[in-house]
Amino acid sequence: MIVRHLVVEDLDCVTALEASVLSAWKREQVVAELQRQAGISLVAERVAGELLGWCCGFGIGREAELLKVTVHSGRRRAGVACALLQALQQFFAAKGMEQLFLEVRSQNVPALALYAKLGFSEVGVRRNYYKYPVDDAHVLACRLAGSPYTDETSRKTF
Repeated sequence: MIVRHLVVEDLDCVTALEASVLSAWKREQVVAELQRQAGISLVAERVAGELLGWCCGFGIGREAELLKVTVHSGRRRAGVACALLQALQQFFAAKGMEQLFLEVRSQNVPALALYAKLGFSEVGVRRNYYKYPVDDAHVLACRLAGSPYTDETSRKTF
């Protein structure tokens, strides 16, 4: 599996991937993230070019936020989200960010377990934040300062 920056040529695949999930993003939202100055959008693909998943986030000052992570339904629990999130953490740590925040549905137990594994802990709850279906959002954060991903070798991958 390769994790790399999202490029314009990936938009059709990402849009199709998004159409298959709860809280799907429209193409225009993905394009907006691709163009965001302080953001990063990554994709995970097999060597053969199959898109496995994608994520995006942005940083301001010392804080970063994960906005979206989506993995192909047939590739979940195979390390795709973990690889994407570790690359995102690496990128923001190399930029000097200290914390990475995210929101996740309270009923998304597999995601909550993954985030805990990656060092996230709960810092708040937003009641009835999600619609269709209604669900609470758990606000999670992890510290990035002093991350082992800030050395020069890691920076060269981005």
